[in-house]
Amino acid sequence: MNKTNCILVFLLIISVVLSIFTGSVNLGDINNMQAFTIMLDVRLPRALMAVLTGAALAMSGAVFQIILKNPMADSFTLGMANGAVLGAAVTVVTVIPAAFAPVLSIVLGLASLLAVLLIARKLDLTYRPETLIITGILLGALLSGVLYIIILLFPEDTANIARYMFGSLGGADFSRISVLLILTSAAFIILERYGRVLDLLKLGDIRAHALGVNVSVIRPALLITASVPPLVAISYTGIIALVGIIIPQIILYVKPMAFRPLLKRSVLIGGLYVLIIDTLGRTLI
Repeated sequence: MNKTNCILVFLLIISVVLSIFTGSVNLGDINNMQAFTIMLDVRLPRALMAVLTGAALAMSGAVFQIILKNPMADSFTLGMANGAVLGAAVTVVTVIPAAFAPVLSIVLGLASLLAVLLIARKLDLTYRPETLIITGILLGALLSGVLYIIILLFPEDTANIARYMFGSLGGADFSRISVLLILTSAAFIILERYGRVLDLLKLGDIRAHALGVNVSVIRPALLITASVPPLVAISYTGIIALVGIIIPQIILYVKPMAFRPLLKRSVLIGGLYVLIIDTLGRTLI
């Protein structure tokens, strides 16, 4: 680990500690048991969820921007966020228990990605980036239309959907954190292992294929790998946008680098960014 990443890890740890001791309740005004409960059961899970959500979004953004050859791409580009929100809306207006909202969000989000891949394959066997992006935009618009129809038909039942669309880390708990940690870590290991392949994809499909990369197989496989952690994250927190776009681009603007160091730095800065923004958001207002 280089010096910059060590500093980022240190800042991340300090930020988590400060976040635990910062909030609307002054810990000095309550007894020790109440203070311990607030720190351990409320603030610590929220801080850890913020770190993991930021890491998952930034990690996927770095991958999507390379695979789709678009600096404005992230995990929401292919319509997955629209599918996830639609999943939450379905649980609100049907007899499906609200506890299944995250599960349905994940299922519909992945179904949206698979639909994009299947449609793109019918149009282009090599999954060219422009084909994937256009297909994703069109499918996302279609899913948004379905969501707005649900909101119009059931206006009294969709207040929770609006809150979900704005995003919140307030419902964090250690079971959700454990799931997100496992999936994010697994995706990170896989993506880091294929770092050289992603560097070759930057050269273009023809050159990558000439250097031994099976583009038509590796592109959808890496897309799915990079999609699962942020999809799980937004199924818990709601939509938290722009993190996957801006974090990798800021890093590359300061210093161009290969994919593996970009991946590590994106994870650290993404987690730090969301943690700081969430801490400010829940205390200043």
